[in-house]
Amino acid sequence: MLAVPAVAEIHANDVQSMMRVFQSEGYLVSQTFDSTGDPMLEGKIDGTPYRVLFYGCGDNHDACTTIQFKAGYDLTSGMSLDRVNAWNRDKRFGKVYLDDEMDPFIEYNVNLFGGVTDTNFADTIDWWRVVMGEFEKYIGW
Repeated sequence: MLAVPAVAEIHANDVQSMMRVFQSEGYLVSQTFDSTGDPMLEGKIDGTPYRVLFYGCGDNHDACTTIQFKAGYDLTSGMSLDRVNAWNRDKRFGKVYLDDEMDPFIEYNVNLFGGVTDTNFADTIDWWRVVMGEFEKYIGW
């Protein structure tokens, strides 16, 4: 018998399918929209709020191709550029940058062009959870 290939079920323009996978993994998320009208998801992992931003959505905000997980941290003393650079140099996942108050934001970009399976997307969510947790340890959150 030939193996049946996995069917791509999650696309960046199918917000409801993404929400279903988040919920099946035990996470509550809600759908909102960004300032340009593109979809956006908001949720929390271990008490930390994050967003999922949608990109490449086109004029009708419905043909998205990529997403970005994003979380920000309001630190009392901010974070040094040396620590940001060390994180970005040493870690494969999770790009960090500083806002104008030296507070760090971490992002995790995901290409969903052509779609991925539910299993792949659930694993992506778990990778985001791990990246957030490692970063929070790194900054003493």
